Amino acid sequence: MITLNTQGIMEVLHKQITKFFEAEPVLLELTQDVPNADNTEAGQTLHFSNSHYWVKVMDCSFESYVRPVILCEVIYFLKKEYMDAEVEVNVDIDLSKAPEERITISANVSFNDQVELERHELNNLIDLALQLKDKEWFEELTSRYNGITA
Repeated sequence: MITLNTQGIMEVLHKQITKFFEAEPVLLELTQDVPNADNTEAGQTLHFSNSHYWVKVMDCSFESYVRPVILCEVIYFLKKEYMDAEVEVNVDIDLSKAPEERITISANVSFNDQVELERHELNNLIDLALQLKDKEWFEELTSRYNGITA
């Protein structure tokens, strides 16, 4: 699993937005659509994740215009960078902080790298591990083979 912080996400988005729009963003910055917090909200933290796909999280400035970037676009661009991965994005807005420090974004990118193998495929791989004298791989494959035959 890969964990991305705000800076890592911004780097991926800058790269992917440049490819997608065929124009390099002049500025990519986190924004919030929450009006200035009053006293009742001062200690509150708002949390958004994948299911809140409509939430605006950024502004992307090009030479001649500015466009909003919503959470589903962040997810889309991260999936373009990490093909076949599951992406979980989290946006937190801490209303007790100064406006420029309120919003943070992070992402967990996970891959399903468990391959289902049949007995004959495992047999062939065990033979290969023996030929390569790879003890660790041999033991892993043998364990998987025993799990199937049990």
